[in-house]
Amino acid sequence: MKQSFQRFGLLLLLSSGLLFTACKDETTTPTPEPTAAYGSGIFVVNEGPFQNGTGTITFINRSSGAVQQDVFQAANGRPLGNVAQSMASFGTVGMLVVNNAGKIEFVDLKDFKSTGVIENMALPSGIVVAGNTGKAYVTEWVSFSGNGRVAVIDIASKQVLRRIAVGEFPNAVAWHNNRIFVANSNQNTVVEIDPQADTILRTHTVGDRPNSMVSVGNSLFVLCSGTPSWAGTETAGALAEIVGNQVNIRNFTAATMHPGQLTLHPDGGSLLYQLPEGVYTLLPTASGSITPGTPVIARSFYHFSADPQGLLYGTDAKDFVSNGVILRYERNFTLRDSLPAGIAPGSIHYR
Repeated sequence: MKQSFQRFGLLLLLSSGLLFTACKDETTTPTPEPTAAYGSGIFVVNEGPFQNGTGTITFINRSSGAVQQDVFQAANGRPLGNVAQSMASFGTVGMLVVNNAGKIEFVDLKDFKSTGVIENMALPSGIVVAGNTGKAYVTEWVSFSGNGRVAVIDIASKQVLRRIAVGEFPNAVAWHNNRIFVANSNQNTVVEIDPQADTILRTHTVGDRPNSMVSVGNSLFVLCSGTPSWAGTETAGALAEIVGNQVNIRNFTAATMHPGQLTLHPDGGSLLYQLPEGVYTLLPTASGSITPGTPVIARSFYHFSADPQGLLYGTDAKDFVSNGVILRYERNFTLRDSLPAGIAPGSIHYR
């Protein structure tokens, strides 16, 4: 729920079409399975108004660019809940994390109808699917002070298998080299979890306030914002690289630099991150302290990430009470277009 930290739909896609049966010499071609309406595309998680109203999901067709608003409400005849936080998918199963409502909604991606819910979650935030294990890992803040935890979810049964205690404000969670990594965003640590035993293997010390993670080969890059002046003694942001049990840290050159929104460029060769002045790029193979230089996109976003299959996406939440917009950029950082979104468009799930 970025609104807690920082201020912290539609009719179903009518794409069923007609199925035709071809006949020749009395041999019938098997009828193909219907294509899932939401099987491939971009899902924008609109957080919705903070403490009232509901979050929504905007769906963008990757090939046509067609936009459908509030697909959950349209499919289910009820609101998703407050505050929508993140999304993940496994096969035809979509999982929607709703923070204030304390739940995970499961939907069938053929039509986005709800297939079940896990309730009584304690301020859930991030979610990641653990490869082909059939499990998802959801970070729970638990409260606004003290340590959080990670809920291990069996996707098929929609049950919480167990919970793992971690550090303060666990937010970002990543799947890397067959391990789960959880960033404790109010500390300077990343917890590494073995998904077979669902136990903590080790805790990595990184920079202050880790906020986002990207897997590149054998390296997990962790972007740390550093401590802002309003939260105590100000510290500079840092980029930590975790390789096995080793951690290499590159600090930003000024204590006033507090980066966020780490993502991998679709070409796979460079990392992107954000500062208030805009979006910047750096090479994962570089060394030494980080000096941002000139932004490749001279504006900042509420959320910024890259579709591994194509474009760069930035969201503008505007005033957090009216509908926001989604700005799409080409790989060379030129603006392609602007699309409508719901209130407070936050995280984006690419499928």
